[in-house]
Amino acid sequence: MKATIHQAFLCLPLSMILMFTFIACKKNINPQDPPVTITPLVRPKGTSTGMAISKEIGIAGGTIQWPGGQVRVQIPEGALSNHTAIGIERLSNTNIAGIGYSYRLTPHGQIFNKPVTVTFSWADIADSVGLLQTLGLSYQMDDGIWKFVGADAVDTEAKTVSFKSTHFSDWSLMNRISLSPYRADLETGEKKTIQAMIFTEAGWDNLFIPLVNNPNGPYNEPGYPVGNPAPLPSKFIKSWELTGPGSLNKSNQQSVEYQAPASVNGTATANVSLELNAPVSGKFLLTSTMNIMGDGWIELSINNSAPVRFPATPVVKMGSRYILSNPEDEGGGHFLLTWKGELGSHAFDLAADGTRFHFLTATTGYNAFYMPGPDMPPQPSEGNVTVTKLGNGRAEGSFTISNVGVGDKFKPEATAKGSFSAKLFIP
Repeated sequence: MKATIHQAFLCLPLSMILMFTFIACKKNINPQDPPVTITPLVRPKGTSTGMAISKEIGIAGGTIQWPGGQVRVQIPEGALSNHTAIGIERLSNTNIAGIGYSYRLTPHGQIFNKPVTVTFSWADIADSVGLLQTLGLSYQMDDGIWKFVGADAVDTEAKTVSFKSTHFSDWSLMNRISLSPYRADLETGEKKTIQAMIFTEAGWDNLFIPLVNNPNGPYNEPGYPVGNPAPLPSKFIKSWELTGPGSLNKSNQQSVEYQAPASVNGTATANVSLELNAPVSGKFLLTSTMNIMGDGWIELSINNSAPVRFPATPVVKMGSRYILSNPEDEGGGHFLLTWKGELGSHAFDLAADGTRFHFLTATTGYNAFYMPGPDMPPQPSEGNVTVTKLGNGRAEGSFTISNVGVGDKFKPEATAKGSFSAKLFIP
């Protein structure tokens, strides 16, 4: 396999050769660690997000592309023997190292007379990609195990990765190595262990060399099964570095312990980076981002979207009411949560000094009350604020709201939920 990879690399187009010029200069490093052993992991099939597209393509070939360009399939002339409905369906990603959504190419299991080009874009998820030199595509085999096959082409300007395949399966973008966690939200003084992990087997001389087909020979699919991650061998570890507040304590060569500072002004960000050793010239960095929440944080999800966490001002008590908000509309809008009472659950109401919620963005607003119908009086949304801690300088809890009133008509068109942890100020 090693010889095939190097032969294939010599046959790459000029753009790819320029991109990987660091491969030309070998370093004299004698790796001592044993080879990485990864046990292949059987994963369930992804579930549909309810979105799919289809296009009839015949012997002459053609292209089908997901709206927005996240996935594109190019079928050359002669790859199909007859007209076929070619489809792309977006799925949840069950690849343990997957990035973004996975996509089912249909007819599932279709075999082609010639390789077709599968292209994924990482433009929308660039902050999750990590180390570009170990980025590639993978597909789920019939036994449920994902297989990393790498890339035949990488376009850094267009932010795309392509691979030529003779079959259709469920496909995903992934990275062979990463730091875990890739990012984390921490409170002041909190500690977090950061580890360098690898998800496939890899030799010393092929981790940073792209796995590619030999363009001058018969179709040859490279690749490695994906499994539970193992610590990246120490031979790949060069040095750890911290940029930003906090401190690092080295646990072992493959991991470090980051400690957030005891206090920050508002919020702060720290980057923990690992520079890698490689048998080729170039600088290879893995980075983990630590977001330190100063006075506190609020986590909010609208309509079951992915939760967004943003800073919170201290909770202030005014009379019998507690008030929580975010500074300078951080998080995408102006957040306000109030409740009347101490520990326990508090239902939403319409009282001016009662239990209320609103989140006002530049385009709309979400409120804990709604209009049941035209010319009908407002009604408090169902749900409550549950306060679990209120003392020793800290307020913590969660909230759930159904029938959230949206916009200036206050139609019950949304749900909201979240949690919070903030300093407590009682005058």
